[in-house]
Formats: sequence, structure tokens, C-alpha cells
Amino acid sequence: MSNVINVTKENFQKEVVECELPVLVDFYADGCGPCEFIAPILDELSEEYIGKLKITKFYVPMDDVLNNSNEVVVKYDVMGFPTLLIFKGGEVAHSHLGSLDRSELLSFVDAAL
Repeated sequence: MSNVINVTKENFQKEVVECELPVLVDFYADGCGPCEFIAPILDELSEEYIGKLKITKFYVPMDDVLNNSNEVVVKYDVMGFPTLLIFKGGEVAHSHLGSLDRSELLSFVDAAL
């Protein structure tokens, strides 16, 4: 069972910025092979890091990409997919553009915690 939470521009402030736990946000788009590769790894980690890290996914529709119209994507300078951001205290603490395998993702997360 996955504990990954889907966030949108409407609930981003509450679910990510105001969260007391560190939050990993996976910005992804349709048809993104690296995004599909990392998804099951994030599902696994969402169970392993319960109480230590909240893992979320933020879907970015292609229209938003082409029109640069999603204010969250613009604010956090998301330029490609997947973009992984770890927020601590409402601020971006770590970021990575592109897919990671399980061991790389564990290192990325552990460095932020």
C-alpha cells in the first residue's frame, strides 16, 4: 500500500509548505518514462519513512508546461521531469532533476533528513 499523497496547486500550501515533517514532492508529467520508473520506488519509500518524511506527487499537465501557467511550477523553477524537491520548514532544502534508482533516492532522502 502506498502512502504517497497527490497534491495540487490548490492544496500545495497546506500539504507541503505548512507540513511539520519534511516533504518530498515529485513533480511529474504524462508520458515521462523516468517519472514512471521512479513511481514504485516512491511508493515503497512512503511506507518505509512513515513519520519521518511525507512523500507527495504533483501532476503537471502538458498544457501547464507549454503555457508556463502553473504558479507552483513557476515558483519552484520546475524545468523538467521528474523534479524532486524536499521541503523542510516550508522551504526547499534539496532538489534533483531526473530519475534516481532506489539507492540514489535513499541517499538523496537521507541527506535531507
